[in-house]
Amino acid sequence: MAWALAGRIRIPTFQRSYSWGREDVLNLFESIIQGYPVGTLIVSQRSADAATLHIGPLTVAAEARPDAFWVIDGQQRVTSLVGALAAPPETNDPRFEIFFDLRSNAFASPDPASPERRGPVPEHWFPMSAALSNTAMLEWQRNRPWLTDTELARCDTVVTAVRDFPIAMYVLEGDDFAFSRQAEVFQRINSSAIPLRHDEIGWAHRAVHTQAAMSDLGVLASTVRSAGFGVVPEELVLLSVFAAQGIRPDLDLLLKPRRKDEWRAALHSTERALGDVVRFLRHEAGIPHFQLLPYSDALPALTRFTILFGFPGGRAAELLRRWIWRGSVLGTSPNPIDVHTILRDDPVASADRLLRLLPPSETWAPDLSAVRLHQPQTKVNLLGMLSRRPRVLAQRGEADHLLGTVVDIQGVMEDDKGPLVTIVPGSEELHGTMANHLVHPHDVPSEDIRRRLTAGDLDPDVLESHLIDEQGLKLLAAGRRHEFIAHRAELVQAAIAEHVQENALFGFPDGPDPTSLITPGSDL
Repeated sequence: MAWALAGRIRIPTFQRSYSWGREDVLNLFESIIQGYPVGTLIVSQRSADAATLHIGPLTVAAEARPDAFWVIDGQQRVTSLVGALAAPPETNDPRFEIFFDLRSNAFASPDPASPERRGPVPEHWFPMSAALSNTAMLEWQRNRPWLTDTELARCDTVVTAVRDFPIAMYVLEGDDFAFSRQAEVFQRINSSAIPLRHDEIGWAHRAVHTQAAMSDLGVLASTVRSAGFGVVPEELVLLSVFAAQGIRPDLDLLLKPRRKDEWRAALHSTERALGDVVRFLRHEAGIPHFQLLPYSDALPALTRFTILFGFPGGRAAELLRRWIWRGSVLGTSPNPIDVHTILRDDPVASADRLLRLLPPSETWAPDLSAVRLHQPQTKVNLLGMLSRRPRVLAQRGEADHLLGTVVDIQGVMEDDKGPLVTIVPGSEELHGTMANHLVHPHDVPSEDIRRRLTAGDLDPDVLESHLIDEQGLKLLAAGRRHEFIAHRAELVQAAIAEHVQENALFGFPDGPDPTSLITPGSDL
C-alpha cells in the first residue's frame, strides 16, 4: 500500500481493464481475513517517468524513479486492495465500497442493484478505507459509543489482519529484461485463466518501453457494468468523453500522440463523472439499468452536467429528472453535439434549458402495445411496472427460497430471453400487449406461473406487485382470459401513467424553485 500511494507501483494500461466485480473484491478480503494465500504478484523493476497514476478510484501524483515496480501479474488484486483501502470519500464505485459488518462478522458491500440497499450503509459497517489509519479508525469508533465490546474487538481484529497480511512478490529486475521473456511470462501466467490475446501482448511491448498509460474506452464501459448498470456501448462512452470535455466529437483527437496525456486525463475524469451519472439515474431518476434508459443520448448530457457542477442536487436534480422522464414519453433528447452549448454557467439554469428543448405537452397516455425492449415506450412501460417492485411468483428446486422476494432487476434485464413473461397464450389484440406480461425471471415455464397464480395460496401483496387484484384473479381462475387481460390493462395503464407523472410532473412550473425568490423576512 505504501509503494502504491508513493507511486512506486505502476500498472501499465496495456493490461486488460480492471474487470473484477463487487463479489470478487469481497472474496479477496474474505481470503485475507481467513489467512488464505491470494497468489504471488509478479512485477518488473525498472525506471519510470513522473506521471499521474490512476489505481482504481485513487489518483497519485508520482515522481520519476529508477526502481518502479511495473505489475505483470496481479493488476486485479493490487487495484482492489488499493481501491478499497485508500478509497477517497467521493468514491461511488461499489467495487471499492468495502465494509466489515461487525454484527455478522463478515465483509459486506452495498448492492447497487438491490432496492433494499438504497440509502446510507448501516452504522455498524466498518469502512475498510479507514483500516490503514489509526486516527480514522478511532474516530469512527468514537462516533459510535453504542458499539459493544465484541464489535470493537472484531473491528480491531479485522484491521490487524488486513494490515499484517503478507503477499509474496516476485521481482524481475533490470531494464534489460527482454521483451521476449516478458511475453513468455504473460503467456504462462495467463494459460490457467483467460489468456492475454496477441494484440494485448503487443500493447505490453509498446507500453512498457514508452511507459505510456493509454486508457481504453473498455475501462469506462466495464466500470459502469460492474456497478450493476448493464453494458453501455463504447460508442456512447466515447460521446460521453467528448461531452465531458465540452468539445464536438472528433475521433482524430484520439490519434494525435501529442494529445495522449490529455486524453488519458479526459478518460479518467469521464469515468468519475459516469459513476455520478449512474448513481443519479438509479437513485434520483429511478432508472436502475442502462437498458431501461429510454433515450441513451441523455448519458453524454448528464456526464457533461456532472463534470461542470458535480453530482446533481436540489432543484437541479428535480429538473433533470423531469427532463429525462418528459423526454422519454415525448420521444426527444438533445443532440450530443449541442450539449456543450446548453450546459453552462448555472446548474438550475442548465437543467431548465434542457427542459425547454422539449415540446410543450401536458397530455400523455401509455402505449401498452410496446413490448419490445428496443422501443423507448417499452422501457417506460417496464419502469412503471417495476415501480411496484414485482415479486418472484414461482421458482424451481433449490431456488424456492426466492419465492416472494423482489425480482432481481439486473438479472431479468440481462437475461437473453428478456424481462417479460407471457401470462396466458392467445392471438387476440390485447394478448400481445403489456397487459398480458409480467416482469419475472424465465426460470420456469409460463404454465407453471399460471398454475401458481390460480392456486390461491399467494400473498395478496405479491399479486398486487404484478398489478393483479382479486377481481382479475377470479377472471383468470374462471378461464375468462380475455376479460382478465382487459381488466389488467386498466391497472397496468394506470400504474404506468401514475409513475410517469410522479417523475415527469407535467403541468408543474419549471425553472428556479419559486421559494428561492422569497426574501427572508418579507410578507410573502
